[in-house]
Amino acid sequence: MKLAYSFVALGVSLTAASIAGAQPLEAVPTVNTSAERPARAPMGAPSNALELSVATGYTQGFGNLSSGVGMPSVVGPGLGVDVGIGWRIDPRLAVVGKGQYQEFQAERTSAARGVAGSIGVQYHLAPTSRIDPWVEAGVGYRLLWEAPNIGPTLTTHGFDVGKVRVGIDFRADENVALGPMIGADATLFLFQDFPNLQTNISDPTVSTFVYAGLQGRFDIGGQSSTGARTTASR
Repeated sequence: MKLAYSFVALGVSLTAASIAGAQPLEAVPTVNTSAERPARAPMGAPSNALELSVATGYTQGFGNLSSGVGMPSVVGPGLGVDVGIGWRIDPRLAVVGKGQYQEFQAERTSAARGVAGSIGVQYHLAPTSRIDPWVEAGVGYRLLWEAPNIGPTLTTHGFDVGKVRVGIDFRADENVALGPMIGADATLFLFQDFPNLQTNISDPTVSTFVYAGLQGRFDIGGQSSTGARTTASR
């Protein structure tokens, strides 16, 4: 009887081993580590579009208003508000006109404020990227008012013979961008006026005004271009 049980146990073991060996191994999933993610498609860049901008930031004058009169003794640091309108000719190039109003810390009167207008050319280094550096160069005209508590207001004015700005646009979409910018100009004040009295500055010198702040840019109309394609902007 024991011998029969032994033969039965042996037969069961062999059958189980045979069934197990006949089953195929499950396929192990493989991961293709060589596959690369597709590169992000470039953003559209404005072309032949109306371009509006608004900015605000710190401004201050350095150098001399005229020979022997230092700018820091006339006005101190201030706040400027800047608005602009331009034509985005193509994704890289734009012609822009800007106006800026400033409120300065007055150093020799009770109040000091200014206005500067300019026209310039702006060049974008990476117009189809979300991060788009740009540089701007132009010329303009500047006025500075010093208003005492009592007495007439003195107006000093002259040419911004050179203006340079650089900045970075962080683009929210194809038509909206926000980013920091910094700039400086070379100002040659030539005239000083009291009411009913205009005089020339006999010894003009070049001063400079710096400006640093945050700018928003908005494009309206025109086309949207990625370099390979151009489509009408919504």
